[in-house]
Amino acid sequence: MIRPEDVSYHTPQDVEYDWAETNYFSFIVPEANLTGWVYTIARPGIGAMVCDIEVMDRIGRITLETKYFDFQQHMPMPEKLEDYSLPNGLSLKTQNEPRDYLIDYQGTDDTFFKLKVAGIMEPFDIHDPAMDPLASEDPNKSGFGSAYANHFDMTCHVTGNIRVRGEDHAVDCVTTMDHSWGPRNERGMNPMGWINGNFGTDLAFSTIWSFDQFKKGWDQFTLAHGYVLVDGEVRGLTGGKIRAIRQGPFPMGYEAVLTDAQGRDYRFTGTTVNQTPWACYSNIMAINSTVRWFNDAREGYGLAQENWPLDRLSGKGLA
Repeated sequence: MIRPEDVSYHTPQDVEYDWAETNYFSFIVPEANLTGWVYTIARPGIGAMVCDIEVMDRIGRITLETKYFDFQQHMPMPEKLEDYSLPNGLSLKTQNEPRDYLIDYQGTDDTFFKLKVAGIMEPFDIHDPAMDPLASEDPNKSGFGSAYANHFDMTCHVTGNIRVRGEDHAVDCVTTMDHSWGPRNERGMNPMGWINGNFGTDLAFSTIWSFDQFKKGWDQFTLAHGYVLVDGEVRGLTGGKIRAIRQGPFPMGYEAVLTDAQGRDYRFTGTTVNQTPWACYSNIMAINSTVRWFNDAREGYGLAQENWPLDRLSGKGLA
């Protein structure tokens, strides 16, 4: 169970240099084909915080195609994770903990975000068997190893206003945020997939997958955790499968079948509408995609992150 105090740091007394505390927030503006995110990694063992703020608006293959980019790796770690301001212009404050967040960002090149992230469910604790039928005390079954030793996902309603390089947009979308803490060494990270779809406050899904890039089709992904949110009810998943249609390593669409603890199946198909290779860690090529999803005749949007660890996969014939 995630508690209000879990929006704060969880730093152990004997903290190692690779301990990490991460938050990921995003927004989608479908009519402008914009997706943006704020990703932070606090490293209390060395006193630094990484902050990555990006906006994409097309299917890109190199980072130069990203619409807006502000990625800084060595800012001073703030005293409080629940209320801080960084030198790059990002401020964050929590409300109604652990569900709501206020994000204010004053960037460069006539860019700013002013957003409220409001959780529309209790945070989904992947290690709590009362919520997640696939919960396990074994971090190797988390989908991301010890990096997800503690982790929650939460479907949320994001509202506010943004300006990106002088262009103004209103934001009103449903998306997924997450929060993790635990050992996160940059060497030997696990391949994994973090994939969600959001059709409104009444229907959404969020999933975590183990990922084997040397396999094909339905065999590439194995469900580690996930839920479907239906009319306010969080339904933990017990099974599922997903496959990607690819151009090289890049997913151009997905087909998914998810099964909850009551044996109900949910079917989704999706097409990639924007994408970028994301170096969220120097040892990683994480392919970050926005997917336009369909559930029968209903249309929604979500994010798909595929983790390709370069130290484990480079030089092995995948490209």
